[in-house]
Amino acid sequence: MPNNKLLFLLGYASGIAGAETGSADGPYVMQQSPHLASLTNEGIEPRWCAMIKTPAQNPINKLAIVTDQCTQLAQAVIPLVKEKKMFIVIAGDHTSAIGTWSGVSSAIKEKGSIGLIWIDAHMDSNTPETTKTGNLHGMPLACLLGHGDDSLVKLIHQSPKLKPEHVCLIGVRSYDPGEADLLNKLNVRVFYMEEIKQRGLDIIMNEAIQHVSKNTIGYGVSIDIDSMDPADAPGTGVREKGGIAANELCRALTKMAHDPRLIAAEIAEFDPHRDHDHVTEKWIARLITAITIGKM
Repeated sequence: MPNNKLLFLLGYASGIAGAETGSADGPYVMQQSPHLASLTNEGIEPRWCAMIKTPAQNPINKLAIVTDQCTQLAQAVIPLVKEKKMFIVIAGDHTSAIGTWSGVSSAIKEKGSIGLIWIDAHMDSNTPETTKTGNLHGMPLACLLGHGDDSLVKLIHQSPKLKPEHVCLIGVRSYDPGEADLLNKLNVRVFYMEEIKQRGLDIIMNEAIQHVSKNTIGYGVSIDIDSMDPADAPGTGVREKGGIAANELCRALTKMAHDPRLIAAEIAEFDPHRDHDHVTEKWIARLITAITIGKM
């Protein structure tokens, strides 16, 4: 269909930074998904332009591998941003965000700052000093804000990729004291699930978009599948009850579809081994439709 909206997709097929590795297969499943292919009927033409893979051998130095993978992802993102092409990263574990948004930041840093809406059940803002598990997928937002291991914090270029005042989190309902302390210290806006239930996600999303657009040249959105209630989207490694209803998230994301300030999106932590009847896979296709053309 010649009038379809071209959408570039990048896969980050890695699960080594999480508690379990099943999310590494998420991008491959989505690449072959008939639900993603059917987006052509909705006016979207998906085009895969990268698939970043973890080396086949057993990872000895996870930090080095994650650093290399994120560098590859950032380098793949930079030309897409410079050419103003709409893209979505489909990721395994959420360390993808270090590569995605480091690349976006590098591509536009001469023009200004970027904003980021982080939709997640967790804060992902631990550091090597505060983490209880040592899992790197619990650290990407901290790294983007300039806190963490140097190899990840200084990926591509040295300055922090995000300013705290240009970031907000939506859907948080499980976190460690150390990461909460860091975000409180940085004065990062966090919309916890309690507030979403009280005020409604549509209102929260409007405020979030306004927040990350203030004094930035554009913004992105990074979505962890566990932000949604596991009753709707079970295909993820760290399930947390009481999440965002999947249809509500889709509806809220339609606000971004025709916003010229939206630079890119990211969907992470889909574990197809934990999915039931492809339901999470189907929701990912619907999330993409909501973000790109404003349909549910």
